Amino acid sequence: MEKEVRAVVLGPQYFEKASVLNSILGEVESNEFFVKSVRKDSEVNGRMITLINTPCWWKEYGMKDSPEVVKQELVCSVLKCPPGPHVFLLAIDLSLPFTQEQRISIEEHLNLFGERIWSHVIVLFTRTVSLNDKSIEQHIQSQGEDLQQIIQRCGGRYHIFDIVNKGNRVEELLVTIDGVVAANSGKHFETDNKKLLEVQKKREDIQERAKARQTMVQEKRELLKEKGDVLSVQSLRVVLVGWILSGKSLAGNTILNQDIFKAEKTKKYVQGSGEVNGRKITVTDTPGWWKYFPAKFNPEIVRTSILESISESGKSPHAVLLLIPADTSFQQEQKRIIEENMTTLGEDVWRHTIVLFTWGNVFPDISIEEHIESEGDALQWLIEKCGNRYHVFDNTDMKNRDQVTELLQKIDQMVAENCLFRLDTKCDAEMNLHKTDTQQDLDLEEEISLDPQHVLKILSDELNNRLNAITNMAKEILMDFTEYDDLASQRSLSNPPDFKEEESNKPSETPISKHQQEIKPVDEKLMNKIEREGSRWESIIMEGFWRILQKYKASSDENVIQSSKRDMLRWIQRSEGYSTSGYETSSNLSDPAEDPQNTDISEDNNCLRATGSIALNK
Repeated sequence: MEKEVRAVVLGPQYFEKASVLNSILGEVESNEFFVKSVRKDSEVNGRMITLINTPCWWKEYGMKDSPEVVKQELVCSVLKCPPGPHVFLLAIDLSLPFTQEQRISIEEHLNLFGERIWSHVIVLFTRTVSLNDKSIEQHIQSQGEDLQQIIQRCGGRYHIFDIVNKGNRVEELLVTIDGVVAANSGKHFETDNKKLLEVQKKREDIQERAKARQTMVQEKRELLKEKGDVLSVQSLRVVLVGWILSGKSLAGNTILNQDIFKAEKTKKYVQGSGEVNGRKITVTDTPGWWKYFPAKFNPEIVRTSILESISESGKSPHAVLLLIPADTSFQQEQKRIIEENMTTLGEDVWRHTIVLFTWGNVFPDISIEEHIESEGDALQWLIEKCGNRYHVFDNTDMKNRDQVTELLQKIDQMVAENCLFRLDTKCDAEMNLHKTDTQQDLDLEEEISLDPQHVLKILSDELNNRLNAITNMAKEILMDFTEYDDLASQRSLSNPPDFKEEESNKPSETPISKHQQEIKPVDEKLMNKIEREGSRWESIIMEGFWRILQKYKASSDENVIQSSKRDMLRWIQRSEGYSTSGYETSSNLSDPAEDPQNTDISEDNNCLRATGSIALNK
């Protein structure tokens, strides 16, 4: 038996990992979001215990969609407990269904450490109260093959960890850990030193480049101030653009410090005005576009509403804010899609664009420049295309007016460099799109040949199926969801829309599996994009549901319990409006948590991402 125990805690949910650390070592965790792994030490039962808490990943996301800074930190977390951890504790919440996407996400993220990790992993089941009268074996069996596969990869090692009544559970966990150490002949997890050195060197280079970028941007701002050319525009006009679930509505509300933009369906752009820092600000929110699909697959409302928001007002904007969630990866496909959508406004638009990173609260311990440099060429191209103009918003903190003041200063500086943005009405968007297409990867040629209506129909069914799964899960978890049927009868969209005009009034009856059969085998990449859009949307919805669920579980007050049930029901009901790809009547598919009129929900879910992403995802 090792006198010292070193363990790395892994998992997609902060609350589960934090609960494990707090139960073993005492109340030590406070920060919900972080990137840099945190080491905690304590003496437990006469033994020195070292636990390394690692950054989370979204459980519905594959590794491809996790930010590079998170993946790098996961690999380097083992350096915080030299010479290496004895075990990895993989925290899994028993109260939520275990899906195929979650299995794939876990496997991909753990494989960053190499195949050897699996002989050192213990599955740590939390929220054991949800077992009710079932044994853990019955629960594992009922969850299906995906959970069973994870346990098999861990050599059948799992442990029931009751975070409420820890008592002997900590002692039992130490016994389980000792068993793993013994099975590995007393050896700790041996890291791939060459791989670690490569990652460390890469991170050092990233930090140097991040500091250089930060210095360059700051020097440019100081130079403009010294020249005295920067004047505050007394009537400032701003347009928000970006992909679905990027947090545009909440960003608009944060700028104006008012609850103006609602997460509701509308046929075109939405405009709001207010006084900020003594001057009038007008913010225009526009329809979002897909994150993984080219502009061709956006409903017509997306392609026209941005143009209308500028041309119909008769007044050109001073700035275009391009919103990018900071908590997800940014790859070549995102670069291409953004370039396609922005080309609608003409090439001159880039001189008037600032990249606004949303959900900046997920990276409290690193600079946004580190994220930019980590993501690679695609994101760096976007930043440089916008003249190295970027800003970070913490969407969860509307009271933080400093972030708004700094954004307005950056807009003023940009205006000092340029005249007003003028919409290029002679711009041939289709021609520009074609130019862009020919410069991209060969996959785009296959995408262009696909029927947009057919793709949107499949995507619609995918999102609706995910919503149905969430609804069924909610009913199963609460069991006494007596109000559900009443609320369900009030739903505005009981069926996903059909995009064929001649059948527009008929409800869709085609399940996703049939659509998958209809798609040719060569279009496997298309299904991957659809699933990624679905995962991103589901992440946002599930994060909101999960947060309300914690409030429900943590209280014994009947009034709080009933209130939480109603919140969950309303959350699902409202989410249905965002589960269809047929948003030809929706200009703002942003996070449902952004509805400020629903104070019961928004107060508990104000830090949701698109996720998101999901976020919403988020």
